[in-house]
Amino acid sequence: MDIKDKFIKEFPVFKGNKENPYIILFDAYTGMGKSTVAKAIAKKEGSIILNNDQVRDWLDDYNDSTTLKDELQKYRLELLLNNHNSCICDSCFCHHWKEKIKYYDKLGYKYYIIRLECNESVVKERLLLRTKNAENYSIADFNGYLWMKENVDHVDDNLIDFTIHTEKNIEEQIEEFIKKYHLK
Repeated sequence: MDIKDKFIKEFPVFKGNKENPYIILFDAYTGMGKSTVAKAIAKKEGSIILNNDQVRDWLDDYNDSTTLKDELQKYRLELLLNNHNSCICDSCFCHHWKEKIKYYDKLGYKYYIIRLECNESVVKERLLLRTKNAENYSIADFNGYLWMKENVDHVDDNLIDFTIHTEKNIEEQIEEFIKKYHLK
């Protein structure tokens, strides 16, 4: 069995019911609430979450020393979309976003870029309390956030479809996002 088969066995591809599948991407640094927002959106409108930290854990490659995580995630994303699933990429889209956007444009599916904003003191508190467990696969810490803040550019403002402030009530903001883009 090759790595793609093992991956799909661990991270299955379901038959979906979306007539026009779409992708949700996050312009956000570590600790800003990507996983929390992804879970809340998926619960409301039925998308599949592709969690990069979970794949890193499965591969035991926390430093992304290979490109395998990205290759496997793209492979699964394309299978899910072709099977009528909308997908939420629970990852930092802002890393090399100019390169990544070419890939998403080429796919031909509608995608939405959500910027997450959060007060830095809230991010710090979240990351200090974070533990890796069955619900959270991330090992990121506040130093990682600070590194990203200094070294990773946000997506250009004109490409952002929606902004969610994660220290506020995210449920109301998600409802507004879903309603704005008719995603149910």
